Amino acid sequence: MSNQATRRRIAALIVIAAAAGLAASCSAVFRSSIQGSVIDLEAWDDGTTTGVADAKIFLYTDDKARDADYDAFVDGDESTLPDGAARTERQYFQSTVTDADGGYDFTGFIWESLFPKYGKTADRDEVFFLIYHPDYGLWKNPTPLYVVSDVTNNLDYIKIEDLWNEGRLAGTVLDWKDDDGLAGATVSFYVAESWDYDASGGFTSVVYPTAPTATTTTDADGAWVATVRFPMEPDRSTHAAHNDAPVRIAYTLTNYRCNDDEPGNTGLTNASIVTDADLDRDGRTAAQGDYEDAYVQATLEYDAEEGEAVLGSAPTVTMQRWRFSATVAGTVVDNADGITGINGVTVDLAVKDREYSADSAPVDTAASTENGRFDLGTIVWEIGDGSGSADWKVGEVTVTMATTGAALVSGGIATLKPDAQRNLTLRVTP
Repeated sequence: MSNQATRRRIAALIVIAAAAGLAASCSAVFRSSIQGSVIDLEAWDDGTTTGVADAKIFLYTDDKARDADYDAFVDGDESTLPDGAARTERQYFQSTVTDADGGYDFTGFIWESLFPKYGKTADRDEVFFLIYHPDYGLWKNPTPLYVVSDVTNNLDYIKIEDLWNEGRLAGTVLDWKDDDGLAGATVSFYVAESWDYDASGGFTSVVYPTAPTATTTTDADGAWVATVRFPMEPDRSTHAAHNDAPVRIAYTLTNYRCNDDEPGNTGLTNASIVTDADLDRDGRTAAQGDYEDAYVQATLEYDAEEGEAVLGSAPTVTMQRWRFSATVAGTVVDNADGITGINGVTVDLAVKDREYSADSAPVDTAASTENGRFDLGTIVWEIGDGSGSADWKVGEVTVTMATTGAALVSGGIATLKPDAQRNLTLRVTP
């Protein structure tokens, strides 16, 4: 190697060493703590500070890593969050969860700076956040955030917008028997999970859940009122123009129905009721006897300018009791004295084409043994088993009774009314 080449190599090594020494002399590590709060944007605009509890916050030192995690998130799939199961790499520096008031706290935050803002004694650096809550989605910090070393940095509020609106609905459920209000009926709301809008603002491509979104119960007068949350669709950028949502409202009460699946049988009508949809996707519709699938279609609305739910009116619905029951038991006694119990007598009761049977037998009580006791259990019948429309309203049904092993003299019944507990004394001649 020539002397000139040697000198050039030595000079290059000197430059490299000098640069390394300069870097080593300027590089420094800094520490700080970070505190702040995540609050609801709409509440803030209304003059109220409402913290967002249980929001995840991911702290980054690099905006590119933050933006990559933001882009990788799939709305509705928490496995694609920065700490989700679908992510193989953790690019954030720290993470935490907001408290009941929306507050968060990062301690022990450290960073290295080659050229500190204030020499080796202090530094100021920008940090980057991702904020996630199921009701709010995933947000970047809306404004730049900076921290200073060796102090507790109280950052400005991070304001995020709820992805859900609220709508209010009210309605009434009547009893077919007398057109009075029906208490205790469950009103279920199936709010659409997603939808699009056509050119005129109508709903298209609506997807409904298989389980109710919310429920309420009718009061003593059959009235109900409910506030129901619904998502902003199709996304946050367009929701301002569309503050409503489609909802199906179903009505259930044990032994009651909104439609008669045997046309002309009782005359039950509800013009607004839909009966040809399989709400729970079990293979049957309300028109096929799955009465819990009967529903009315309604719209949930939100007034964005007023910032409140709009009270909508659902159609009045009439529910009909179509299945009834009563219990029948008693004692078989000798007609001669009307007291002595007789065992071994078969008691039969028939309701239309259904038969119930029990044998009289001794029953031990705390005081003694009672002979001749029988129990037919719960007798069940349907509205069409009644003899006429007058019986349909009250649920009364014709029955026949007979005995085998002894002749029935008296004490039998010819009709049953619903919810009765009949305790009979059958007088027989052995």
